[in-house]
Amino acid sequence: MLPRATDDLPRLHARCATKDRACEEVLLKAPARTGDYHWLKVAKTNLGTHQVRAAIARSVGIDAELVACAGNRDRAGRCVQWFSVPAEAVDHPGPLRRAGVQGKMQVLELTASHKPVTPALVERLRWTLTLRGAAANDGYLTARRLLDRLRLGGSPNYVALERFGEGGSFARWGRLLLSGRRLPPQVAATGVDGARCLRAAQEWLFNRYLAARVADRLLASCLSGEVVRGSRGEVTVVGDQAHGEKRFASWEAVALGPLYGAGMLPAAGAAAAREAAVLAAEELTAAQVGRLHGERRAIRCQPVKASVDPVGGDLTLVCELPTDAYVSELLAEFLASAASSAAGAAALDADGADGDAPGDDDGPPPGDEG
Repeated sequence: MLPRATDDLPRLHARCATKDRACEEVLLKAPARTGDYHWLKVAKTNLGTHQVRAAIARSVGIDAELVACAGNRDRAGRCVQWFSVPAEAVDHPGPLRRAGVQGKMQVLELTASHKPVTPALVERLRWTLTLRGAAANDGYLTARRLLDRLRLGGSPNYVALERFGEGGSFARWGRLLLSGRRLPPQVAATGVDGARCLRAAQEWLFNRYLAARVADRLLASCLSGEVVRGSRGEVTVVGDQAHGEKRFASWEAVALGPLYGAGMLPAAGAAAAREAAVLAAEELTAAQVGRLHGERRAIRCQPVKASVDPVGGDLTLVCELPTDAYVSELLAEFLASAASSAAGAAALDADGADGDAPGDDDGPPPGDEG
């Protein structure tokens, strides 16, 4: 089981199904209301982002590739998301207001801006989560303690388990490829995407690194030589550890863990030693992971503008998270059932040659969970 920031606190005995989750994109700034692009604020329920783009395109008779957005969001549940189309491609914007798919989407607002919608323009996702049955047995006070812990020290920014395939199969097969071995014939015969398996292995290694930091109570600590991202987006290597600790405590900076691969900004000192230890434990070399595109990912996230309120026997949890954070991982800090079901990512049998064939359920790409 992956270690959690709230492992020493009581958890809620509750449930939060996909239908109990709603998210909304929070823009860095409001659209200008004038410009060369029509912007649409769309509420979708149990509908994929690609389906919404296609519906918008059909409404004005344009190619769906002209419909821009900030990324794919969850197909399940409700999400309020922004889309844009070039004004020059549309004869009249009126039909955009009526774009829809069998009552599963509604255009809430039609406005304009000087740029298309891009991931850089969405700052966070605002989540509204209904925790069913959570108010029982002092559940409200338990939830407040859990939320206070996460606001202070942060939630581990694990990659969600569903990214690794059924039973961790994608990550396991990617690990085989990294070690220079071939996929088993029965797996290769399914046409599994090798690039996806390699990405899953890369994200699994990140989870291994992060799990070790959480277990060692170093989630909110600044290591010497740490690669960090400041509040303005600047990425640097820590030279003054004491100063770094102060920045971490005030959330002015966050540590960036390794998505191992070529081009990843190297850490130094103790931080580099911890990163190397993960590869050594997996009997992998820098050359083997060098075939991957390296980057870095924040190791913790802070639920901001957060609140929890009782509604009958349930609790409503509202918070904003970074767009690359998975809400399922936040729920694992609150719910006893979610914590137990999120086991396995740190204990995959990476050397196993056998495994089930990939299923139809791909799991969401980064950003889907929020």
